[in-house]
Order: sequence, then C-alpha cells, then structure tokens
Amino acid sequence: MIEGIKEKNSYFVRTGNPFVDGGIYAIEAFYEKDFFSLTPTKLETEIDGLIDLYLTDGWRKNMYSIFTGNSKYLNPSIKDKKVNSSKYLKALLNDFSMLGTSGTCIACGRRDALPIRKRDEIPLTGSGKLVNYFAGASGGERYCAVCTFAVQFLPLLLYSVGGRFLLLHSVSDKIMKYWAKKGINNIQEQIASNNYTGCIQDGYKNGENALFHIVEEIIRDQKDVFPEENPSITAYIFSNYGQNPPPMQIIHLPNSVFRFLVYIQRVNSSAWAKIVRKGFNILKKEDDYKWRNNTVYKNLLSGKSIIGYFIEKNRSIIGNWEVFSYYLKEVKEMDEKRIDALKKVGDKIANYIEQTDNTKRLFALETAKSYERLRNVLLKITKDTIANEMGAPLFTTDEFLNDLFPEGALTWKETRDILLFRIYEKLSGYLQEKKEIVEEIRKNEEV
Repeated sequence: MIEGIKEKNSYFVRTGNPFVDGGIYAIEAFYEKDFFSLTPTKLETEIDGLIDLYLTDGWRKNMYSIFTGNSKYLNPSIKDKKVNSSKYLKALLNDFSMLGTSGTCIACGRRDALPIRKRDEIPLTGSGKLVNYFAGASGGERYCAVCTFAVQFLPLLLYSVGGRFLLLHSVSDKIMKYWAKKGINNIQEQIASNNYTGCIQDGYKNGENALFHIVEEIIRDQKDVFPEENPSITAYIFSNYGQNPPPMQIIHLPNSVFRFLVYIQRVNSSAWAKIVRKGFNILKKEDDYKWRNNTVYKNLLSGKSIIGYFIEKNRSIIGNWEVFSYYLKEVKEMDEKRIDALKKVGDKIANYIEQTDNTKRLFALETAKSYERLRNVLLKITKDTIANEMGAPLFTTDEFLNDLFPEGALTWKETRDILLFRIYEKLSGYLQEKKEIVEEIRKNEEV
C-alpha cells in the first residue's frame, strides 16, 4: 500500500524491462536517494558528473558497445560532446511527466512515447533507415522520456564479460540495490585511483560462470538474503556494437537453484567449492575458471542432475546427507517420502556390508550398468539379509515401486547414486580400514 502511494507520486517505476529497471536502480545508487523521491530538478544536479565519467578513455571504450559510436557521448561529428550530452539529458528531463494509467511506451506502458528511440539511445532497438537489421523492419522503439533517461545510467551497473556486457535483472529489490551499489563502488575506486577502466569487470569471459560468481558474491555479502526467497534472477549478456554484434544470451537462474546456493554457501561453502571445481574437469591455469565451461553450472541451469558430483572416485563424498538431501528436495524436487526411503535402504545396505564384510556386493552395486543389474544386486542383498537373519528385508514392495524406482528403469542410475552416497557416508571409516580388500575384489572382478 505504501509503495503504491509512492508510485503514484513518482516519475520512476519498475517496469519489468531489464534495461530500464537497471537504469533506475543505477540512478538510485548514483544519487544516493530512493528513486521514488527523485525529481527532474534533483536529477539535473549530477548530470555533468555522469557525462565527465562517460568521456574518460576507459568508459568511452565501453560506450561504443553500449550506445554505439553515434551516441551523443561519442559521435565524432560533435565537437563539444560534454555540452551536447548535457543538452540531450536536460531535454529528456524537460519532457518528464508523471505516471498515467496508460501510454505507448513499451517499458512503463503509462506514458506516451515520442519520438521513436534508436539504438544510440536504447541498446538493441533500431537504426532508423537501416531497418533490415531489426525484427519487423523496425527503425526504433517507443520509449518515453523518463524510461529513456533511466537507460542512460545503465552502464554504471553493467558487468564486462569478454567484450560483451552482463545486465543483471531481478524482481528482488534488495538484490538490485546491492548490485547497483556494487557499480557505484567500482566508480568510486576508479575516481580515487584516477584510473578509469569502465564497467565492473573481474576478467570473466564465460557468461554462465560470471552469473554464478555474481550470485554467490551477493549471497556471501547480503546476510538478509535467505533460502526462502524467490528473486527470479536473469542475466542478459549483450553487445550493441555497430558491426556484427553477437546475439543476446539470456541466462535464467531457477529459483530452486538460488535457494540451494544460499543454503550450501551458508552451511558448507567448502563442499560447494569442491563440487564446482569438479565441474571444470581440469584447470591448467589459475584463471581458467573465468572462461572454461563448467558442467555443474550448465546442469543446474538446464535442469540436469549433479548428483554424481557429490561422490568421489575413492568412495568418499562431498558434503553430508543434510546438504545432499536439501539438493534432492529443492532442486530435484524429490518427494521427502522418497528421500527418507532411500536413506533407510542405504543405511540397511551399509549395515549389511559392515556386518558381513561382503564388499563384493558393494562393488556390484557400484558397477551396475542397467536397471536389471541394479535390481538383481538389491534382490541378492535382500536374500542375504534374510538368510543371515538380519531383520526385515531392505524394502517393501510399495517402497520398491514408489520410492526406489517411481519411474521404473528411467530412474535407476539416480537411485543407485543416491544409495551409494548414503552408503559411503555411513561406511567412511570402515571403507578406509578395508580399502585393500575392496580394491582386490575390484581387480578380481575386472579380470
């Protein structure tokens, strides 16, 4: 209700358009005032400072790929770029109007948009008469003066990624405020050192790796970010360079993955670091992680499993059951009843192996290559436990059908790896003592 009142008396409003929203949060951080409270008069006071920044050598290089060389900040036909840029921004301020109930602006939808804006004002829009380069033969797009003004501040929070720029967008107010502040801190450091290097940069060239780096940094620094949040984070990686710009890359981070990242970073960050390192396979140089593909990141973004990355080749695990089961529940969306059933079966198998020293069965479980072979191994262990009077069978018929293999043969590998994780955790000390025996069985079986 309070936000609605603020919005009614404000020029700026979050629109859902990542370029406009990013600019609005950059304005808020740049002026150090709530964007709801900013008026054209207040905004005019810092315009010259923004232009001075953009005209430094380091920022000029970035501006070519953000607003093109035809923008007011770079156009070679303009002699006094500072005066011309100041006039342009002040003209936008003069056209400011309060929010209405409808309008033709494609960003806010609550003000009319004239004239049509081109890519030298709004990235990735149009180039006037060169309509063949844009969908629908569009010469530009409809942005009102307020939304256009906001986009002029966008460079302040862009993140450089191998010649392109990552624009972070989220429905979370706290995440956007944090990221905008990060951009302003970057500028303040450049001013203090008199070394103007342009947009935020950490040397990343891989967009997916850069996004995870950014999100993990936010989680680490923002203590008021909790696993229960659903911030809907998306990265837009683009270049607006005049000649053959690459297509925009859009990376959406699922909310379930965000919740998992918050949880594991707070509970066991060292375990997460080990899992991520496995995703790189081999890192030959210290900064290879900034450009090399990571299969853990790719799997999380595409909905594929990372269960296998929790398990080491030496029959040890990364993390513990608490962390592992959180991943199963939140990211894999696995039913708690199934998780509990798999844990129970894993505990029974571990107990059986330790009591009988039948590590041959463990090796058979590890090397099962099909649903049929895995099922046979489990049935043999069940027969052994009954024959040795070790209590109830491993599982009931309902547990077998509904929890171990709810989708039949489709989930056999997932079931095997979850069981192995729990078995390795329970038998960590035992397997170290019996290491030579287990390896001997493996060699004999392979022969």
